[in-house]
Parts: sequence; structure tokens; C-alpha cells
Amino acid sequence: MNLRSLLERLTNEEDASIRVAINESSDPPVIRRSYSQIFYGKDLPPQPPVEVIKAGDLRDADLFVAVDLVISLTGASSPDEVKSGAESLLRELARKVRLRAEDSKKSNVALALPERRHLEEVKGKWTKWVWKRTAYDGTPAPDFNGWVRDLISLADAIRGEGVRVVFMAGESGKVLEEMGYEVVSVSIEETLPKLGYPRDPSVAWSEQPILMNMALDIRGGEEEVARSFFQKNGLTPVFRPRWWRNGEILVRAKAEGGNFILVEGEGGKRALFTGIGVRGSNVAAPKLLQEFLISQGLNIEVYGVPLPGYIRDWRTGAVHLDVVMMHAGPVTFVSPGRMGFYSLVKYGESLEIVELGQVFRDLGITVDEIPAEGSEITMVNGLNLGNGKIVVDSFNRDANRYLEREWGLDLIEVSIPQIEAGGGGARCATREFYVSRE
Repeated sequence: MNLRSLLERLTNEEDASIRVAINESSDPPVIRRSYSQIFYGKDLPPQPPVEVIKAGDLRDADLFVAVDLVISLTGASSPDEVKSGAESLLRELARKVRLRAEDSKKSNVALALPERRHLEEVKGKWTKWVWKRTAYDGTPAPDFNGWVRDLISLADAIRGEGVRVVFMAGESGKVLEEMGYEVVSVSIEETLPKLGYPRDPSVAWSEQPILMNMALDIRGGEEEVARSFFQKNGLTPVFRPRWWRNGEILVRAKAEGGNFILVEGEGGKRALFTGIGVRGSNVAAPKLLQEFLISQGLNIEVYGVPLPGYIRDWRTGAVHLDVVMMHAGPVTFVSPGRMGFYSLVKYGESLEIVELGQVFRDLGITVDEIPAEGSEITMVNGLNLGNGKIVVDSFNRDANRYLEREWGLDLIEVSIPQIEAGGGGARCATREFYVSRE
């Protein structure tokens, strides 16, 4: 059953049936499969579990999927609210989703400020949070004041290009408001130090927000903060890859925004790339996103890019696609030593192995390799503002000079040692958004 049919069914469903699905959604009969026990060693970085539900353990699997989706997008808690939410989503979907390629011109960019107590939670638990103990400028990490400095440096650089900057923050947002920055207040009740990477809880290649499902339990909850931010900006999330039905099994999607890049090539050809790895998209995520795009009349090829994982040494792994690939218009930069460079997985009725070179040839896009000296995290993790302007980490001097010399890109260089220490760069720490078309 497709998305529209599921939502239409909800609007006419009996309250008693919806109430059962609501209860199942709040405490689903999930089977969690962890593979951590097969890894040798102590103090290992977190590994996401596989989560499935047997369709026979639900009263009505299709109804569960629909109700769970509406709740996750709207926060509905009663049958009436679920029905109202379904009607609202149908109206949003009728407007058609508009997509934005990675190198499209940006007008609004959001940044996020974790609470001081959240960053303090990381100290002594660096492996758990996959965080460096020391930033590249020699300062201990994480450091709240240093994080604020990094965010302000990014904000000022972006505003200097005529782009509106908005911070999402809790009580710590007062610090930024006193400095004259625009702040949208959001509730941050949980310990979410990685909230400072707002790229991950949603994807920015759709004007109407599409929420994600964070792969790790410790990052769960960031999606709700993102949803609150969007709603306060008059934006309604229209989709979220939640449960993919594979026969009699429902598979929970694992999807994070930093793991997706939408590329537009010659003749308007578009392709959506997503990373496959330790925190990469599992098969459910691209399958659901592809079904959603098709339901919107958008027949876009979706490709999986294999990423190197980790067991103990997470510093050499690649969590997201945007730390190994950066699209800058007619050229896409890659770190071929940190990705499955020659073979991609093409999603369709069945999975197909295809050649990366042929995919980019068909798109009419050149592929280039950046000199591998600098930060393995921020080397290609730049915020593309459009028109050849990219915000990058100033730490990567050789790579930045190469981008300017060989490709004539207009780089806006910013020092972000604390953001880099936490595992992200200029792209991770920002999230473009689009104002409502009402």
C-alpha cells in the first residue's frame, strides 16, 4: 500500500483501531539484534542494532506503519489528532515536494547550540560519543566556549554572503541572543551533545522537511528537536523513513542526513547518493525514500556508496557520506581511499551493482580527488552556498588551495577546531532550510 493510500485510509479508520495502533507505536514489539558481542575488545564505540518487527505481532501491520508515521511527524497522541495529522500530510503532499541539489543557492541556514551540560557529558566518555579528546588547535574537547566561538565564526562567514542565519537552541541560546543573533527556542530535554550537527536529523534536499531516524540510541531525540524547529518556522515535515515492510517483517529504517547528497547533472538528471556503513543507511531507508519520491512523481535513481566502518579505531572509519564526497556543481570531489570508489549499489526492484564511473559519466559530472592532507573529517565536508561558494575548514590548507587553483571555487575559510573534534565540519554543523510557500 502506497503512502497516499495509507494516509487516506487513516482519515476514515475507526477510532478503536487507530487507538490500538497508537498503543503499539508507543511500545512496538521490536526484536533488536546487536552484533557488538562478536567484536573483540573493550570500550568499543557504539554500534547501531538491527531492529525488526514480525508483522504477525501487530494487530494490523499496514495501519501500524501509517499511524506510527503520522505520530513521528506530528506528535499526535489521539485518534482525532492522528486523523487530523493524516489530512494535513495529504494536503502537504498535494503541493508536491520540491527538491534542491547540493549546489543550489542557499537563502536560510540553521545552526544548533548544544547545552553546556551536554558537552560536559562527553568528557570521560569520548569513545561512547565518538569524540576526539583534543581539538586540532591543541585545546581540550569538547569545550562549550570554544564551540560557541566556532558557531559564531560559521554564522558570521555565512551571513557575510548574504544568507540568513538562525540558531536553534535551548536555554543557552540567551548567550547568542545577547550577541544579536537570531535564535529559535527549542526544547532540549535529553542529553544530546551531537545536537550541534543539525545536518543529521533531517535531509536538506527537500524544501518540505523529511525527518530521519538516527542510527544510534544516544542520538535519538534529535529528530524531535528538528521537528520543533521546522514547525516554529512554518514548515511541516512531510515524510520520515520509519518501517519498511519486507514480506512478513517490518525493518526499522536507519537514516541520517549527513549520509545523503542529491546531485543534479546535465539535462536536469538527478541522482541521490547515500552511504552504506557502520552508521550508514540500511536497506530500509533508501527503499522507503525511493517509494516516497516515486509517489511524488519524482523518478530519481538512488545509489548506495560503501563506506569504511570500524570496530575499535573509529578515527579511520567514515560515518557519513559527506566526509568522503563533496559535490560542487560540474565536479564531485571524493576521498577514494575512504569509500567503495568503483562500485555502487543501485536501488530498484532488486539491488544492482553498478560502476561509479558510468553513473557520473551519465550525469555529465567530473570526479576529482582532493589532496589527502589535513582533517579526515572536514577535508570534503564543506557547506555549498551555491554559485561556486563553499564554506570550508581553514585547517585543510593544501586541499583548499587545490580547490581554488584547479577549479576556481570561491572558498570561505573558517576555523572550527571544536566542531571538527566532535566529528563534523561546516556541512555537518549547518542545515539549510526553505521558507514556507504559503
